[in-house]
Amino acid sequence: MEQTFEFEQDSYGMMRWRNARTLERYRELCNQHPDDNKYGVFFAFGNRQFADGVQKLIARGYIRDGEDGKIVSYGSGLYGIPSELERFMDFYRERRKRISAECDPQEVYCYEFNNCECCIDLDGDLNAIRHIETVWGADTARTIQRKSVLYSTESLFGQA
Repeated sequence: MEQTFEFEQDSYGMMRWRNARTLERYRELCNQHPDDNKYGVFFAFGNRQFADGVQKLIARGYIRDGEDGKIVSYGSGLYGIPSELERFMDFYRERRKRISAECDPQEVYCYEFNNCECCIDLDGDLNAIRHIETVWGADTARTIQRKSVLYSTESLFGQA
């Protein structure tokens, strides 16, 4: 059975696919996250959460009281001890390798096209195609059948 990816009239510009082979596996992998309680990290989006996170690291012995200067921000609300942040992010690096090995980039593009709401994004499919480049590289991104293209792969990733 051939894979097909298309816009459907009743879906407001969302992409539909048929006969996807690896999409379910992609969803499974994306739903796997490390347990931040097993690392010297925490998420905080305000002063109270930050203070609670510092206390968590003190209670676990990652830092002593008054040593919160050892905590750094990784971005997106993630804080922790530098070595622990790297261990935490290793989980995501390994997950990306598994996605690359086990999933079809065209299917992932279609999924991310919808997930990033590229049909209404003023940047077209920019987030979806950047995701493909991050996981598989620019050469693979250049092979993707794209929709709502505002930026060519050459302008994003250079010439092949």
